[in-house]
Amino acid sequence: MKKSPRIRLGVNIDHGATLRQVRGGKTPYPDLLNLARLSVKNGAEQITIHLREDRRHIQDRDVTRICKARPALINLEMAVTREMMKIALKEKPDWVCLVPEKRQELTTEGGLDVIRAEKELAVMIPKLQAIGIEVSLFIEADPAQVKMAAILGAEAIELHTGHWCESVQAGRKAEANRAWKRLVRAAEIGDALGLSVHAGHGLDYATTQTIRRLPYLKEVNIGHSLICYALEEGLGPAVKKMRRILDGKRP
Repeated sequence: MKKSPRIRLGVNIDHGATLRQVRGGKTPYPDLLNLARLSVKNGAEQITIHLREDRRHIQDRDVTRICKARPALINLEMAVTREMMKIALKEKPDWVCLVPEKRQELTTEGGLDVIRAEKELAVMIPKLQAIGIEVSLFIEADPAQVKMAAILGAEAIELHTGHWCESVQAGRKAEANRAWKRLVRAAEIGDALGLSVHAGHGLDYATTQTIRRLPYLKEVNIGHSLICYALEEGLGPAVKKMRRILDGKRP
């Protein structure tokens, strides 16, 4: 079974911005660039930020500042809209991960339906790639979605691990096993079609110990749990521990 020697760790710092925005975004703290640099210092190879249409956490100025400083690879998560396309073309992150959005959701609830969005994606993806941005599609572990991602010419798929994580954390073993098998099958199909296989959503220390064994996995993006762990143990130690888990070492 083919496996990457080192899985890239992307740290999502959105919820650092969430804490700031609770006070209307008027405080100078937390400094998101400092969070990014601290994450990189402790083992992250990528910084992930999601500029939502409702601007509930990350703001446009954050994207500009972080992309300009470029402390590591920058992965910009965004919806499939003209507004977001213009921002990506202006800021030029290393990666764009296209995700679904609903204004009423607390967090991203599922994968992007790339079959339904085929027409829009067929226009957007080449425009991003034309200026050197690599494109990932955040999708469910569904063979049809994986195949469409390959047809559209994306470099990568990010498999939505949220349902599997919730099942594991709730102790629903049969459900978790079914979800895991779907993830494995999607990863196998993705690799066979030349897609880089990424994973993210809901991952914590425990589930990361398992997800690192997903066939062909090249990258994970983890945010909420790391920010929560940071409140207890500090961001540096939390990222360092997650890095060790991904490397198969004792945390």
